[in-house]
Amino acid sequence: MAGPTLGGRLRGYRTAADLTIEELAERAGVSPRALSDLERDRVRRPQRRTLTAVLEALALPPADRDLVRRAADAERLPAGACPMPEPPPHFTGRGDALAAIRALAGPPDVAAGPAVVVVLTGQPGVGKTALALRAVHDLAADYPDGRLFVDLRGTQERPAASTEVLRRLLLALGVAESRIPAGPDERARVYRGLLHHRRVLLVLDNAADEEQVRPLLPGDGPGLVLLTCRRWLSGLEAVHWLPQEPLPPADATALLRAVGRPHTGDPNEIAALAVHCGHLPLALRVTGQRLHDEPELTVPALNAQLARTRNRITVLDGGAPGLAAALEVSYRSLPPAGRRTLRRLALVPGADFTADAAAALCGVDPVVAEDALDALVESGLAAIRPPDRFSLHDLIRDFADACLHRDEPDGGRAARAGLVRWLLETTVRAGLHFEPGGPGPVAGPAGPALEDTDQARAWLDAELDNWFPALRLAAAAGRHDLVIAVADALHWFSDQRLRAGIWTEVFRLGAAAATSRGDRRTQAAHLNYLAWAQTICDADPRAGVVTAGEAWRCAQAAGDLAQQGWALLYDASARTALGEHAAALRLRQRAWVAFRKVGEREGLPQAMRCLGQSLSALGRTGDALRVHRATLRLLRDPDYPMSAVVRAYSDALTCLRIGIGLAAGKRWPDSVDALREAVAGARDCGLRTVELGALIELARALRHLGAAAEAADRLATAAELADELDDADAATRVRAELAALRSAAAPR
Repeated sequence: MAGPTLGGRLRGYRTAADLTIEELAERAGVSPRALSDLERDRVRRPQRRTLTAVLEALALPPADRDLVRRAADAERLPAGACPMPEPPPHFTGRGDALAAIRALAGPPDVAAGPAVVVVLTGQPGVGKTALALRAVHDLAADYPDGRLFVDLRGTQERPAASTEVLRRLLLALGVAESRIPAGPDERARVYRGLLHHRRVLLVLDNAADEEQVRPLLPGDGPGLVLLTCRRWLSGLEAVHWLPQEPLPPADATALLRAVGRPHTGDPNEIAALAVHCGHLPLALRVTGQRLHDEPELTVPALNAQLARTRNRITVLDGGAPGLAAALEVSYRSLPPAGRRTLRRLALVPGADFTADAAAALCGVDPVVAEDALDALVESGLAAIRPPDRFSLHDLIRDFADACLHRDEPDGGRAARAGLVRWLLETTVRAGLHFEPGGPGPVAGPAGPALEDTDQARAWLDAELDNWFPALRLAAAAGRHDLVIAVADALHWFSDQRLRAGIWTEVFRLGAAAATSRGDRRTQAAHLNYLAWAQTICDADPRAGVVTAGEAWRCAQAAGDLAQQGWALLYDASARTALGEHAAALRLRQRAWVAFRKVGEREGLPQAMRCLGQSLSALGRTGDALRVHRATLRLLRDPDYPMSAVVRAYSDALTCLRIGIGLAAGKRWPDSVDALREAVAGARDCGLRTVELGALIELARALRHLGAAAEAADRLATAAELADELDDADAATRVRAELAALRSAAAPR
């Protein structure tokens, strides 16, 4: 005879405590309706937080609490075999993925080895389960010993326990209930023994984590496992990853036509509708079904509605229960903190974010924010992007934005301002790691640990699509001090990411903010940064000359000799790019004088190195080498007061110039030594563009030395780096050097 249900136990304990439903609901902080549904067994799988709150309010002893929790667990996984569902109708696309699964499965007569495990990952609604079921349908004949399906319920509050899943699998494999071992290890041993010689295809759907999955994976045997999960189960070993993305445009439109009205519709309009659906199979199916069910609805009319709305889901659903209803149920089932987190995530500028950003949005500790994000992942409302980031699909972001404007009086304006402040203050903290003197104390909300340049660099790279739009928002809001602080802090970091495509705007915003404050010295500094970005990043030296001249005039009006020196240096760099080497030499000599006069420690070695560059361009190679070596001695003098970061940058750049100068004199062994130092130094500093140039020059010098193998290795590294940096000019130089290397190796 079965014991009391979960609802019956809760009702009994409430009655024994002489509490009404309303009284217990008030104590637990849940709604009377939710409690009533629990007691009447209308809800058999309560949220963990809800059940914990009720147990706390009842003040039950530990033994009774365990009884209730076991009753809840018993409701979560019905017993029985593991029948395989049919694949969804109108399955479309995924040809490459199906071919990959078939190739991994191998021929049916292959000798037994380790069972093949294929992990299908991706965001909610991307069609992981549909793909797995279609693969099972296609491969069914190859697995005559059984095809089993288990929903692991990884997105629910309490995922399926692996011990109970093993029991179900053993039953499905023909083991009598009375012969199933009690312990999990013994169950796993029997399970693997049964699969050792059987061709079984197993779908483990919606996995939670590695701990849940590991006991369910066969060992050796001819079977195939298709595992679907939203999380990246990176701790699993000996598995094949097959991540899934939204459908390609052609497949997305084909699915819309298949589910909707197959023979009607302008192809361009259908393609636009697929874009509005985010190419997400779930949204495409819902939209296609609506087109099928509403013959009067035209695709152009639906597109017009979608183009005008902030909430595409409501339009796609057309007032019928669909995506919006499903998401609303999930939203309402979240605790208040979870609902607030979801709706405010619509304010994140970029495609993904961290728990720290969510904490800033919600004004909570990052640990609390991470718990809320984990709940969103489990509810299918957010996705995890490895290693430690989260994201919302575009349609869920639309839904969250609608909730924000519906449920928060100010539409999230205060939350957005808080996020902008947090992003930019953290950007300042990160950027200061690259400044002379290193980071200092920065007031403001707490942020991620940024203990060294590696962590700071990683944060700035990962959050580029968040902090850069935040900078624009701050500028538009007149937050001049914050804009200037960000541009100042990123000045030295910008050397490491020359091709990020943002620096002209960053420094133009900084200069504009300084102008608005009437601060001529700061205006000069940011105009200098802008002149550098125009010349080096945008390859527009004529604009650089104009801006550097403006910077010099601002610095002169402010009486700032150091900024005058920097303006002269940036003017000289622009003129060098224009081929005006004599003018550049004169400007650099003036900058060197200005830096010596004012004691500008960071600028002096820069002026010396640039002087050597001008001398080299004018054919005065010997003089250039002498200046570069004097610069290197200064940089390596431990008594010279200079920040370690700038010293390291300058050392790598100077070694590169020395190596190039020695190569010009055909002093190949000495050139190789200097260029190896340049490569190592640039790599240590994260100066990827400098490293790329040094690798190409080093390969050239090695070729002349006859070290063809090392030259080829260096060029292979350079080719990869040029591709990463999207540097077409460098890629051309790499190809030219490879051609020269092959020509030198060819028989004569």
